[in-house]
Amino acid sequence: MSKARPVEEPLAETLSAAPFVRVAAASDGDSLAAAGLLARACAGTDTPFQLRLDDAPNTEDAVTVTIGPTAVDGDATLDRPASPTAFELARRLGTGPDPILALAGTIAAGETVESADAALDAARDSALIDRQPGLALPTEDVPTGLAASTLLHGPFSGDEDAAAALVAELDAGGEAHAAGDDDGSGGAFDRRLASLVAVDTVAAEGAAERAATQVERALRPYVTPDAPFRTLGGCADVLDAVARTAPAAGIPLALGEGSDDTTDAALAAWRKYGAAVHGGLRSATTRRHHGVWLLDIEDADPAVLPAVARLALAFRSPEPVALAVTDGAAAAAGESGIESAVTTATSAVDGTGHGTETTGWARFDSDTEQFTDAFREAL
Repeated sequence: MSKARPVEEPLAETLSAAPFVRVAAASDGDSLAAAGLLARACAGTDTPFQLRLDDAPNTEDAVTVTIGPTAVDGDATLDRPASPTAFELARRLGTGPDPILALAGTIAAGETVESADAALDAARDSALIDRQPGLALPTEDVPTGLAASTLLHGPFSGDEDAAAALVAELDAGGEAHAAGDDDGSGGAFDRRLASLVAVDTVAAEGAAERAATQVERALRPYVTPDAPFRTLGGCADVLDAVARTAPAAGIPLALGEGSDDTTDAALAAWRKYGAAVHGGLRSATTRRHHGVWLLDIEDADPAVLPAVARLALAFRSPEPVALAVTDGAAAAAGESGIESAVTTATSAVDGTGHGTETTGWARFDSDTEQFTDAFREAL
């Protein structure tokens, strides 16, 4: 029996012959990274392309590739995590894809870099990454990075003063260290900082049991000395922020059109996003139902709800599913069955929704209680 061809091979053949390629990506970090990899491959093969987040329409004269959960009907779809597949696809098109972007997208999808083995091997072979102690931040400014990071949620999250106090606690002289600084003992400061952050996160009031494992995403980062952001995890965090709230900064970043202005705009969007996410998680009115922990956030930006639900599940929820809602919008995170529950619930209230097995988002005109009841029933 002949071995089935990987999905990248026939799609590469289709794209190489396409007169025009439209890339329609969902508004999340993995989809944005994968879209950037495909768009760069098209540019490398002189194929005209258009990249849009979430709402790119299909046309008869184009091959449309959809990435992640979108409302767009495509000729081909890359499911989550999409970045490793996009990396392989770009290789089959004969271009040299960026392994840093592929790995960061993989982390943004909630996966480990080992699941993107081809990109990981390429990054290691070119000495583009180095595993070090410390925290997965995009910048060397530790207090700012720690406060804004959405890879974890602790007492310092969303509060630069609290983050600065934590850093100062490790420095007898009160002078803040930058990420990556060595105090003469082989990264001892970074190790102590990471340990203290982990302890404070796990021991925080209201912390869920799963926080002990989820905080590991932010620890022992892969440092990326030649990339715009300091670590792979930090880059993933920025990609998710700009994909959801600042596509004008995110698309140039994914396309490799980076400049100091692009990087600065992305970091500014990430800091604002992080503050809104952690603020929403703290201000939410919570209710515990059987199987669902509900977070009702008044006047929240719907774009932050997926991260609120994700962090709530990882660090606060006593139930296996977290549902974050505001007027007309919701996002959910759980271990399984989320896409089905979201689409069933939105159908029941005449809304729209998309998702994956573990995440989902919804828009609706009904009140939040109606949607919440429909979601719980669908689970």
